[in-house]
Amino acid sequence: MARYKQTFHVDAPLSAVWQVHDDPIALKELTPPPARVEIVRIDQPLHVGAELIFKIKLLGPLGATWHAIYDEFNPYQPGSDVCNFVDRSLSSPFRHWIHRHTFRDAGDGTSTVTDDAEFWLFGGPLGHVLTWLLAWPAMVFMFTYRRGATRRMLKRLTDSSGAKVTTTP
Repeated sequence: MARYKQTFHVDAPLSAVWQVHDDPIALKELTPPPARVEIVRIDQPLHVGAELIFKIKLLGPLGATWHAIYDEFNPYQPGSDVCNFVDRSLSSPFRHWIHRHTFRDAGDGTSTVTDDAEFWLFGGPLGHVLTWLLAWPAMVFMFTYRRGATRRMLKRLTDSSGAKVTTTP
């Protein structure tokens, strides 16, 4: 099984970080081009057991449908210093996919975002090789893109709310 984990700092309060990630529609902006996301169905409000079905479209008819369930869902509460959720694929291009999202208050109106994804394409030696040759580089690209997209989304959100927020590299 492969695993990709990143933690990064954002100059935004935990409440804003949660607000951005609590909305599955944000997946559209968090997905790097040329892929496009089309939401098919969302159980809202989100909760443990909620499901999300979306299509990832690449070029023309090429793409895949992803069906995910929320196994954990601990929303932001005023005064809390951590919130999180875990999504797991029920069906997707991956045989195994679990993505843990953890958001922590880092003090002074800043937060940290941790993405921790476990994945493999399929079993056997070929699946192992393809996971590391294809899926692993795709995860690095996708999560690097998401780091920047998250910061852009938070900047827009906090700028529109009147809060002064800057992003750091």
